[in-house]
Amino acid sequence: MARDDAAPLHSSLARPLLMGGAERYLVSGELSLVLWLVSVGGPRLATLTLAALIVLVVHPVLRKAAAYDPQLSRVFFAQLKYQPFYPARAALGSRPLLPRPWPT
Repeated sequence: MARDDAAPLHSSLARPLLMGGAERYLVSGELSLVLWLVSVGGPRLATLTLAALIVLVVHPVLRKAAAYDPQLSRVFFAQLKYQPFYPARAALGSRPLLPRPWPT
């Protein structure tokens, strides 16, 4: 039964938090890399060119990935902990699984 007095859900509660159109922690990693590069390499033409290249190439790729799926990198990093292959059955010499005693 639908309620007539229910408040609608505001879209900002369901929208992902993005920075410049990309995931926040990936953008902060990108900016940290650029700032580290400029601080270690100094403000030289080659360093500034490499930093600009990183920002102009990496950030649009991050924006495109976030437009496809805002949690794409989180899903990718979460799946790295799983095995690439699970056998369909137990090995021939494996021990049978014994039931655990009931906790008291």
